[in-house]
Amino acid sequence: MDYSATTPDFPSDGCAIVFGASGGIGQATAGLLAARGCNVVATYRSRVDPVNEVVADIRKLGRKATAMACDATKRASVEKVVSEALKEYGRIHTVVSASGLIFETGPMVDFKDEAFRDVIETDVFGFFNIAKAVVPAMRKSGGGSITALITSAVGKTVPQDALSATPKAAVSMMVRQLAMEEGSHGLRINAIGPGVVDGGMVIEMRKGPAKVLLDLAVGATPLGRLAECMEIAEAVAFIASSKASYITGQQLMVDGGLSA
Repeated sequence: MDYSATTPDFPSDGCAIVFGASGGIGQATAGLLAARGCNVVATYRSRVDPVNEVVADIRKLGRKATAMACDATKRASVEKVVSEALKEYGRIHTVVSASGLIFETGPMVDFKDEAFRDVIETDVFGFFNIAKAVVPAMRKSGGGSITALITSAVGKTVPQDALSATPKAAVSMMVRQLAMEEGSHGLRINAIGPGVVDGGMVIEMRKGPAKVLLDLAVGATPLGRLAECMEIAEAVAFIASSKASYITGQQLMVDGGLSA
């Protein structure tokens, strides 16, 4: 065996699309993919400033980057991003679904219908719309990888976390289904399950009564601390890269041991 032979982590042509690049994990992932050799399309729903910031950083690395508005709950919006990415970069070899909402915590039966509907639309239909748009394009260009951000709570029930775990469990099943169906087309589909991350939802939890739940979650984490966004991005970049070329249909929990 030739241990000196190396393969680039990602193709030098085409692009990666990070849906939801305005969040902490999405922003870190977009920048890290560029550092590993990708041109990047970074999408945002309403918060353009963080995406413009990461796009500027990517261009300083000598890679191409484009910011695009996208509402993943709208099929036409996702299809427009895919069409423009193909027009500008020729092909899409890597897709990361990192879109999400700041959601409520509490007992499941206390949630308003609108709150439950919002997370289903954003997480479940959002990933479904992304898959519907990107899979046919990626089939035509020889395959690639799709990675969905879920939560480690799909494997271990967390108190008052139904608005996160319930839709992400559906995404987890879609990942497995797609992996089975699309492997013959050269597509790998996997999921990354973060635990308690120092960004996004956690920032909101620190401000109110949900801080008690946050403290409990950190206390239950064997490593005893929050994850940094870049630690999650490292896992995404690995599972999406050529180094993980025989991994598909899997869930990698990056949660400091919370789900152990």
